[in-house]
Amino acid sequence: MPLYEVTMIPKSMAKPDLVNAIKRVAVTMLDKGAVIDSMESLGHRDLPFRRNSKLLKEPNYSTNMFLFNTYMPIKTMHDVIEVLKNDKDLLRIFAVSEHDIPKQPEQCTLHEFLKPPAYRKTVQELRENQRLGHFPRMRLFKRVEREWKAIPKSYPIPPPRK
Repeated sequence: MPLYEVTMIPKSMAKPDLVNAIKRVAVTMLDKGAVIDSMESLGHRDLPFRRNSKLLKEPNYSTNMFLFNTYMPIKTMHDVIEVLKNDKDLLRIFAVSEHDIPKQPEQCTLHEFLKPPAYRKTVQELRENQRLGHFPRMRLFKRVEREWKAIPKSYPIPPPRK
């Protein structure tokens, strides 16, 4: 059985109702044959965009988030998600397979980002590999030409006539 991370986003509720919703999700998973490895609260967070509750269509801008690590067959996962999508207290529920999760986090490159742009390795690579096409080259030429023509030219002053 593969490992899935099931993320549960309930609507904003009082603590007893929230506990009942979590129990309902866990019991549904266990009844369908899933093995819950762990459950953690991701805390109360702002949602990236407004979600409407299913029953009253009330907008929700922030809510609690929970993460279940569960082992279950693929068919069971689809069944659980379909059942829980109809739950009136849940705004969103989705599952991610362990194969979709990156194994190693990328290395921190904060010291690289703190450098001025001219000294960053990525910017230097962009400058080295940069090619100008015909139209950008012509725009650049026209701009330089306009700037050159805008510079006042000094002509030699002839000597005064006697």
